[in-house]
Parts: sequence; structure tokens; C-alpha cells
Amino acid sequence: MNRIITEEESKEAAMPDLETKKFTERVRKLADYDFKINPDVLRKQTPFILYLLFWVILFIYSSHRAEKLIRRTDKLNGELKELRSEYVSVSSELMRASKQSAVASKLKSIGIKELTTPPQKITYSGK
Repeated sequence: MNRIITEEESKEAAMPDLETKKFTERVRKLADYDFKINPDVLRKQTPFILYLLFWVILFIYSSHRAEKLIRRTDKLNGELKELRSEYVSVSSELMRASKQSAVASKLKSIGIKELTTPPQKITYSGK
């Protein structure tokens, strides 16, 4: 709802509350703090800093490797689905082509006719 803001309301809105003032003072103090680092202490802590750096780099490497492995797995799953669908379509074409009626029609064009009489068994009994 629209309404006219009085001068008192605009002054109250412009004044920051007490918590905001305290927060800004803390940030200023932190920003103005002089971090005096003794070179001897820094030399003492260098192995520990290098140790932490090693673990950070190892963690980053491991994360990137896992991401790469996930991407490769997704790609291979896509290929697998594609190959499965190709297998099903080729298999169904083969089934259709190997039916007796399909084979007979292909052989008819060459000139080979289908037998109308059943085959006879030939036996040889003499030695």
C-alpha cells in the first residue's frame, strides 16, 4: 500500500541500528589490524604450512579426478545405451531375414525353388 513517508520515518530508516554499527566497527578493527609476523616463527611453521599445502593439493587433485571419472562413466553409459539399441535393431532385422518365407523369396529371385515333397532318407545297408 502506498503512503506518504514523514520526515521522522525517513530519519529513522536512514539511521543504522546498534547491531549494524557494532558489526562495522569490528570489521574496521580487523581490517586495520597489523599482522606482525616474526620471521623466526614463520620459519618454524614452514614445514607445517607445506604439509597443509600438500594435503590441499592432494584434495583438489582427488576431486578433479573423481569428476573426470564421473564424466567418463556417464559418456560410457550413453555409448552402452546406443550400442544396446543398435543390437536390438540388428537382431530383429536378422530374425526377419532368417524366416523361411524371407529366405524363400530371396532364393526365388535367384531361381532356386522351395521343395514341395519332403526329403527322403537314403540308407545303405551293404558292406
